[in-house]
Amino acid sequence: MNRPDDSRVESHWSAFDAAGIQRLVAAEDRHFWFRARNETIAALARRPIENLSDGFRILEVGCGSGNVLRVLQRLAAGRGSVAGLELSREAAAIARTRTGLTVTDGYLSDLDPALAFDIIAAFDVLEHIADESGVLGEIRERLRPGGSLILTVPAHQSLWSAFDVASGHERRYTLATLSRALRTSGFRVQYATYFMSALFPMMWVRRRLMKSEATDMGALLDSEFQIVPGLNEVAYEVLRQEARVVRARRRLPMGASIAAIAVPTAS
Repeated sequence: MNRPDDSRVESHWSAFDAAGIQRLVAAEDRHFWFRARNETIAALARRPIENLSDGFRILEVGCGSGNVLRVLQRLAAGRGSVAGLELSREAAAIARTRTGLTVTDGYLSDLDPALAFDIIAAFDVLEHIADESGVLGEIRERLRPGGSLILTVPAHQSLWSAFDVASGHERRYTLATLSRALRTSGFRVQYATYFMSALFPMMWVRRRLMKSEATDMGALLDSEFQIVPGLNEVAYEVLRQEARVVRARRRLPMGASIAAIAVPTAS
């Protein structure tokens, strides 16, 4: 995959600019969406990590400021190595400080060509990539035999809004379109489900009321990640229950996001 010119780097790979990253860091430990998402991701990743032999390698692509990298670090429990990859230098620096882990600011092609991983994770990353098949192909090449890809993406084009535009999203997914993208790139889906189910109807109504054109990114972040005392905790308690469904590998019929595990198909 070739590097885009510098004028496209922030919008193509990173959801937010430097100011947006600071807003996210302030919200990540408190806002219900991040907290419930982390529990769902932990439920998704726990079994694949526990099944690995000691000495494994995990890479989170597009690790942002290290919020989920901390989850992977806890699950690894010192049995293997966890590292991050993030194009935004500002976010990568924060991730290093938060986790103490190796975080490379750049692309997969910037990593040591000899490095291969047992798990590659990409949480709300694929929707930012114009050439999704190219990136999925690179991920496949970086996986060790028996390795797996763990990912989340936003769901349903009907939820598209100014926030998606300002965030640099290329698309939202359904289970069918995500499965197709993975299959085309040489993966087989082991498990996939919608999650953030309770948010779907509220987001659908809100998206109908919001203006379709992109507006100030800071204002959008403040709106999307506003922490309302009381309501914030109620929403967290409701959404965190989805982790039980994911842990049991059952499926939710609807949701504002998708979680999936995929493995390379035989060549």
